[in-house]
Amino acid sequence: MKKTTMRRAIKVAEFATASKKRIVNSLILDYRAAVNVYIKLLWNEPGIGLDKKTLNKLPDLHLSQRYKSQALKQSLEMIFSTKKSAKTLGRPCGRPVFRGNPVLDAKFVSVEDGEKSFDLVVKLSTLRKGKRICIPARRNAVMNKWLSEPESHLVQGCELRSNKLILWVEMPSRGTKVASVSDADPDRVIGIDMGMDKLISDSRGNFYGLESGSIMKPLQSKKKKKRKTVARAALRARRDSYFNQVVDSLPWGTFDVLVHEYLRWIKHGKSKKRSRNFRRCASAWTVNRVLARVDQRCEENRVLLVTVPPAYTSKTCPECGCKADGNRNAGTFHCVRCGHSADADFVGAWNIRHLGLGGSLESPHTMKDIV
Repeated sequence: MKKTTMRRAIKVAEFATASKKRIVNSLILDYRAAVNVYIKLLWNEPGIGLDKKTLNKLPDLHLSQRYKSQALKQSLEMIFSTKKSAKTLGRPCGRPVFRGNPVLDAKFVSVEDGEKSFDLVVKLSTLRKGKRICIPARRNAVMNKWLSEPESHLVQGCELRSNKLILWVEMPSRGTKVASVSDADPDRVIGIDMGMDKLISDSRGNFYGLESGSIMKPLQSKKKKKRKTVARAALRARRDSYFNQVVDSLPWGTFDVLVHEYLRWIKHGKSKKRSRNFRRCASAWTVNRVLARVDQRCEENRVLLVTVPPAYTSKTCPECGCKADGNRNAGTFHCVRCGHSADADFVGAWNIRHLGLGGSLESPHTMKDIV
């Protein structure tokens, strides 16, 4: 039976000289331009052959055939993911624009042990054929943590950025403590509801990330275009760090199954439920990043992850099964039929847990023992 693995991405500061930084930045810009050229070619000519002739349609960007091949591969992946997303959302598909960074494998990068304070050396193929530059770097606490795991190793490759490198540590997957929800003790099943004011609410009545609204507010400003790019980058870094800390603060050792809503496309599309004000407020709510962190922590803690549909989880009464828009008013839940009252996010988390256990929202599932 083939072993499954998990991979952890780690940001590593690099200590290249000014001349090496210029080489790296030039490579990033040329590679980015190459991906966009290939995207345009493949988009306008869907039947084009993915061969040497296609590779050579690239303007003179000083890229080797190997780099051209990698850029063509990344352009294909981006087109595929864009079309898949548009199909899922049921909306027209526009040609994507690549603004990311080169993701390079062992053909371009080797990661080796360094000397003294620079205990890592990343050797990178440059635009000059046959030439490699050595970029010194340092291991950090996160890398050392994952490398201490049995059978873990550094992956030969990196994501190349202008002022840092993304390296990966790969190790065997730990599996989950239970194979399915039916195997789990119901007391060790938890549901979570995600929001913008309270980042996470759980089915046990706990709330996490109560400061998320104030942290996201500077990024929701209508004058965001006037803000300096550096300042906005700092605000985004602060938000992302805070979101990670909130997810990490969940009581991970106390549950074997975590249930959450499928929210990957919650910010897309226009409807009465997604007003201009909602979209502006949600612009800084990187729910996909939060979900990715939850996925990662579940994998690390051997927790089984279950997703359920998000419809009406915070508008359905768990006491009588009444489903109505009028049950929720902002952050408060008050059933229009039986009068049951509670925090709306708590009700949502409780209903999410109930769905994860195989229940139905229409059937009463009392929460009096929690409230």
